[in-house]
Amino acid sequence: MKAKHLSLIALLMLSGCSLIWSPTATVKKFMTAAQKGDVDTMTQLFSSKAIQKLGADTIRSNNQKFSDTARRASSASGTYRITNIVETSTADGKQVSFLYQPDKGSDSIKLVVALSKEGGAWKIDNIGPALDENKTEVPTTTVPMLPQEPGATPPPLSSEKAEPETKTSADSKTISGGVLNGKAISLPKPPFPPVARAAKVSGTVVVQVTVDENGNVISAQPVSGHPLLQAAAVAAARSAKFSPTKLSGQPVKVTGVLTYNFDSE
Repeated sequence: MKAKHLSLIALLMLSGCSLIWSPTATVKKFMTAAQKGDVDTMTQLFSSKAIQKLGADTIRSNNQKFSDTARRASSASGTYRITNIVETSTADGKQVSFLYQPDKGSDSIKLVVALSKEGGAWKIDNIGPALDENKTEVPTTTVPMLPQEPGATPPPLSSEKAEPETKTSADSKTISGGVLNGKAISLPKPPFPPVARAAKVSGTVVVQVTVDENGNVISAQPVSGHPLLQAAAVAAARSAKFSPTKLSGQPVKVTGVLTYNFDSE
């Protein structure tokens, strides 16, 4: 009888450990620590893979900025809570997406966290805003969490010159166009996200886009900028329109970047 009781207790303990170290539990612990300003706990929840890639100091600095932003937003709009949690499997581990919304008002931002298992615990590899309602992958950014400083020059996307006529691929028929703002025939301005305004966030967002042979944007990914501003910039970039580009009389695709400035004033 005692053996059965011990077995039951062991099973309960194992179930408890699984719950404590679930991907969703790790995300909740991270967001709670952010609200409390507990940057040490936030940093400890990142994987060794992320730390090796960026360095503990960089991750800690980014976490400090995120915590400061989250606390300012809470002061302006009330306590933020996590809702609409969705946990899915990926090739590298798990992905948790959720809405982060305040008690006051309906404003919210959708965040996505990529995690992998390390030493029996789920650790954070990357985190950022969802690109749109139908696409919940983590943006391809080298900085988990947050921002280049506002106004910072984005890294070059290619070592090639940023002119449409310079280089092309015979197979893909795609050319590099550099900064495309001045080449758009329609460039909608993104609205300033209320949650970013409440958090007093501003700055420049750079979005990498691919334009098809008809001048339509067929892909858009954030390159740099504050996460609270990225989703609005990506949505605006997807709505941009260009004149078709031709090379030797043949229509081609163009890759380049669009920049959006968010001024809080």
